Amino acid sequence: MADWPQSLPFNRIVLSSFSLLGPANGMNVSTIATGAWPAANRAIYLPFRLIYPFSVAKMFTIIGTDFSGSIDLGIYSHDGTRLVSSGIGTPTAINSIYSVDITDTTLGPGLYYMAMSNGIVGSFQRTAVGIRPMQNLGCLEQAGAHPLPSAAIFTATSANYFPVIAITSKTVI
Repeated sequence: MADWPQSLPFNRIVLSSFSLLGPANGMNVSTIATGAWPAANRAIYLPFRLIYPFSVAKMFTIIGTDFSGSIDLGIYSHDGTRLVSSGIGTPTAINSIYSVDITDTTLGPGLYYMAMSNGIVGSFQRTAVGIRPMQNLGCLEQAGAHPLPSAAIFTATSANYFPVIAITSKTVI
C-alpha cells in the first residue's frame, strides 16, 4: 500500500497565497486592495507547505485597476527549481481574475513557492502586511526575473507587497 492515498475527497480545492495569512500566523488581513507591482521584472516567491499530494492544473491572480505588460506564474521547489510555469501571458481585462492553464503537475508533501513576475509595473490585488512579517513567513524575491527563471536566486523580500496568487486542481474557476 502506498504511503499517500491516490485520491482524496478534498484534493479539488484552491490554495492561495492568503492561505498563509490568518489567525494561526497572527495576521490580520482586513484590507485587500489594488497596488502597483514593486518593480518591473521582479519575481515574488510565496511559500506554501503541502502535507498530502496535490495535483495542480491552473494558477491565477487578480488584476488591479491599471495594467499593461505581461505576467508569468509558476511553482518552485524548496531549493529554487522551477517545476512549472505558465509562460508569459498578457492580461487584457482590468479588475478581473487572470487564470492560466499550466501543465498538470502533482506535488508531493513538502515546501514549495508560488511565484509571479511582472514585466512592467502593473497593479494587482494585494495586501500590505509589512516587510518583517513577510520575511518571517519566508517570502522571497528576485530582481531581473521576468520571465520566471528555471532556477530562482532567492533573496530576502524588500517590498511590503503580498499579492493574491492561487493554485487549483480545478480546470474551471
